[in-house]
Amino acid sequence: MHDTILLSKISEELKTICVANNINKVKTFTVIVNHRSHVHSDNFYDYLQHTCGDLVGEWTKIDIQREDVQDQTAILKSIVGEENEN
Repeated sequence: MHDTILLSKISEELKTICVANNINKVKTFTVIVNHRSHVHSDNFYDYLQHTCGDLVGEWTKIDIQREDVQDQTAILKSIVGEENEN
């Protein structure tokens, strides 16, 4: 899959946002990608399970939306999660 770099960048940014906002479980995650992108909810979920397994799990709903954005670009539209108790 030629979107591996894009998946990696999304994963890293998701981790950064979750740390900055004290989120320990992602409930819903909406991402906008290009119409030609091979990213879809199943392969994206599998990728996030391997890279962000503590944040993403069976409790996570992933929504992939397609719009006219540049190739290899993703817009993290929304992240809803549970905050740490600390």
